[in-house]
Amino acid sequence: MKKILIILFIYALHADFAIANISIAFIDMDKIISTSKPGSFILSQLNDVNLKNSTKLENDAKKLKKKETKLIAQKNILSEVDFKANANKLKLEYNDFNVNRDKIRKDFNNLRIENINKLMKLINPILVNYSNEKSISMILKKKDLVIGKTDLNITDEIIKIINRDIKQFKIK
Repeated sequence: MKKILIILFIYALHADFAIANISIAFIDMDKIISTSKPGSFILSQLNDVNLKNSTKLENDAKKLKKKETKLIAQKNILSEVDFKANANKLKLEYNDFNVNRDKIRKDFNNLRIENINKLMKLINPILVNYSNEKSISMILKKKDLVIGKTDLNITDEIIKIINRDIKQFKIK
């Protein structure tokens, strides 16, 4: 029994030494996307698209609100049948507006996800080359870490490489 424990102890010591040779680094992907040139260019374009969509939706909402106000003002003038018909028509327009608003939001979210994923596909080979050059065994995302030494953070170095290697990125 003692021999088995001694063998297991020696094996555990060798396993710890083997693990100690693994080099690990981490990166902050949110910082890379927000501060790198191609990432900030994507975010700027997405912001423009979102602003355009918001303006259109606000204008449509104002038009519907005006129609509603006008209909309420005409409540005593119109017959009950005409008022209900106009109210139902306005209700359908509100439903169409809500469906359109949800579609625009969904399309925008899909556009954002699609373009950030395209950028990530361009960044991935850069990370692979960097890890090969620096003999890094594992690169982790910062958001998945609880705590880590700041000298293991390679975010700024990766941003410099991305800015050098990836030119402006146009959303589609």
